[in-house]
Amino acid sequence: MKLANNCLRLFLALQLLVLPVLSLDAWAVKLDCSSASSSNDLPRTAALATNPAGTGAHALGAGLASVAGKVTGISVKVQPYNGPNAWMPLLESGELELGVLNILDSQMAATGTGNYKKAYPMVRVIAGGVFPFTASAMVRDKSDIKQISDLKGKRVAWDYGGHAISQTYLNAVLETGGVKPSDVQQVRVSNVNDGIRAVPEGKVDASWTSLGIGVVEEANAMEPIRILNIPNTEASNKILARYGGSVVKATPAAGVRGETFVLGYALHIVGSSKLSDRMVTALTKAWWDNLAELQTIHPLFKQWTKENQAITNFTIPYHPGAIKFYKDAGVWTAKHDARTKEICG
Repeated sequence: MKLANNCLRLFLALQLLVLPVLSLDAWAVKLDCSSASSSNDLPRTAALATNPAGTGAHALGAGLASVAGKVTGISVKVQPYNGPNAWMPLLESGELELGVLNILDSQMAATGTGNYKKAYPMVRVIAGGVFPFTASAMVRDKSDIKQISDLKGKRVAWDYGGHAISQTYLNAVLETGGVKPSDVQQVRVSNVNDGIRAVPEGKVDASWTSLGIGVVEEANAMEPIRILNIPNTEASNKILARYGGSVVKATPAAGVRGETFVLGYALHIVGSSKLSDRMVTALTKAWWDNLAELQTIHPLFKQWTKENQAITNFTIPYHPGAIKFYKDAGVWTAKHDARTKEICG
């Protein structure tokens, strides 16, 4: 299967903080980084798109919405979808204000490459988000599948509906084990949650999953599951770097049995260029100032550090309102300005 060939020519992989150095490809196009906001008012309400309940994105969205409502007075409502391919048109039309979006989806959506048939150039980073967000394939713990290469000939959850990036990442991880899509029995599922639940139910032998999320806890309670180890090699890192990720060591979570290496990548909070600077500045300040409270809401917020909020190797532009706050906080530097000039037309 050909995976996002256009995206791979365009994508500038991250070189972030604790991850190993990632391969860097030149951008073939410049992005429109202009602002489209015509108002500087604080809205009374806002909608934040996430993946379905039980996922990490949904847990993050719920925590961010709670803090934003208490601190800014903006009533933020979490709206779950199968994936960003389903909600990106709503962000463009203004029916949604915010979304939880991974680093690769962000770049593909902005440029109309990979899993996106059209470009959404209005996408802006508001907060760098969680880093690293971790994922891999999962199997039943009693399974004879011990490593990625053992998935050959097995039934693997496939497609994932509106969350097409899950399939992209799964194919990349399969490649680290020398497994091609044609080597497995593809069992189509409507979303990631269905794929995860299908493992303990015996409908599939393996599925793509994120670590430390509610639906995995539920699956593990049905029948113990195991997160598959990704080979911690230079070859694996070269493969995953094409998708903005790298091999990282998994922290303790359901399904992590002993030392396990998995895929790590950045998970952003994004918005539209149509959002007012005042609104975005208020949100970024609320989340920055109340980090301690966020970290009590869900374990994933342990990766929501202040150092991760203004990364220097972003692949879509930051919103001007976010830039204003990060400059005031003293973390926006000349490197950030240089990166903006590099990707913006």
